[in-house]
Amino acid sequence: MPDTASFLRDIASSNADTRFAAWRSAHEVDPEALPELGKLAASDNPGVAKAAREAITTMTHGVGKDASNPKRAGVIKGLIDLAGPAYALPVRVHALRSLSLIAGEDNVPAIAKWLHDADLREEAAYCLERIPGKAPNQAFVSAYRSAKDDFKPRILAALGHRRAEEGVPICLEAMRSLNKDLAIAGARAFGRIGRKPAAGVRFIEPAGLTDWEKVEHMDSQLRYADAQVKAGNLADAMKIYKSALARPEPHWQCAGVIGIAGMGTPEAAAAVFPLLKSPNRQVRITARQAWDRMAKNTGA
Repeated sequence: MPDTASFLRDIASSNADTRFAAWRSAHEVDPEALPELGKLAASDNPGVAKAAREAITTMTHGVGKDASNPKRAGVIKGLIDLAGPAYALPVRVHALRSLSLIAGEDNVPAIAKWLHDADLREEAAYCLERIPGKAPNQAFVSAYRSAKDDFKPRILAALGHRRAEEGVPICLEAMRSLNKDLAIAGARAFGRIGRKPAAGVRFIEPAGLTDWEKVEHMDSQLRYADAQVKAGNLADAMKIYKSALARPEPHWQCAGVIGIAGMGTPEAAAAVFPLLKSPNRQVRITARQAWDRMAKNTGA
């Protein structure tokens, strides 16, 4: 194992080859080197700063390959410390990016506190989003209440990406907001999560939405409908798919047809059948393909 003091001297060397060799060997170095690496990563010398950042990355990757690596806990603790206010912002950002690769549920509280830091909240969200388990979901839900309005859509997006059922109540709340950005973010996350709430759901009204917001709104509903098919809630799914069939845009009609065809019920066949004679060629083709699949699946 390289001596920590000599390793740090090499990272700060004026010789590029020496710096390179040092950072390449960083996985062998004791995590106690991390505080000084954090300082060197903010150096005015670009070569030294790069070498220190690369060394931090190499140390992270070195323990990331094996969860039982005896240095792993030390590296994680060191990175959490580097995310603190004692270090320059670029170093703090780099530390959170590194933590996203190796942090676990036990580290969530230490990372979640940065969700309320204007400079670090995006990096903290990115980091938490990549940590498996329920703890990050709870951290996002807890942070949502006191988060600034401009960051709430980001928290909702994280819950949606993680398919976090814990996020359903705040998604429904956001969908009722007069803030369109928040309402759309709530609908988008709700559609991705796909969990049917006990009290039912009412999607936002499309009136007043921009064209792009209308796309997001419809896409969210269709995602939710797809999830309901998988969960066996066919009636709820059919209602949404039929609303897509009623839209004038051919691509939404096609999306509705594809969704309905996956249900494979007599009601689904009855909904698709009229579109075999649609005036729109793409809709006719999609309906025919869906019809043939349903016939094949039923052995008709």
